[in-house]
Amino acid sequence: MRLAFAIFLFIHGLAHGVGALTVSGIVKDENAPSDPTFLLTGFDSGHWIFKLMAVIWLLPLIGFVFAGIGVIQEAEWALPVIIVSTVLSTILSLIWAKAAPFGLVANLVVIAVLLIPWANGRMVPPFES
Repeated sequence: MRLAFAIFLFIHGLAHGVGALTVSGIVKDENAPSDPTFLLTGFDSGHWIFKLMAVIWLLPLIGFVFAGIGVIQEAEWALPVIIVSTVLSTILSLIWAKAAPFGLVANLVVIAVLLIPWANGRMVPPFES
């Protein structure tokens, strides 16, 4: 189960690379909406804020990939990395909800994997001692 969760984290992290490429304007898909739903609606897509947001999209990519490695190694530092990456990923997915609805679903899966064992009085599976 730990390996499956780690692979899920790797895939979710790599999906953030697609977000970074799309937000930066490097990749353009005419069939997919790439405009933010709120907060950044007053800015042109060439504005520097979109370049900054593209870099911010890379942070969960790095976080989820490292977290996946940490889950495989059963490292205690992986849990805070997962939490921070999931919070940032959720914020980005909400800002780009039209383009990244599956990101919200993926974040809900991560939250469920963390919370379900905790609700049953156990530690999160990848971090059991």
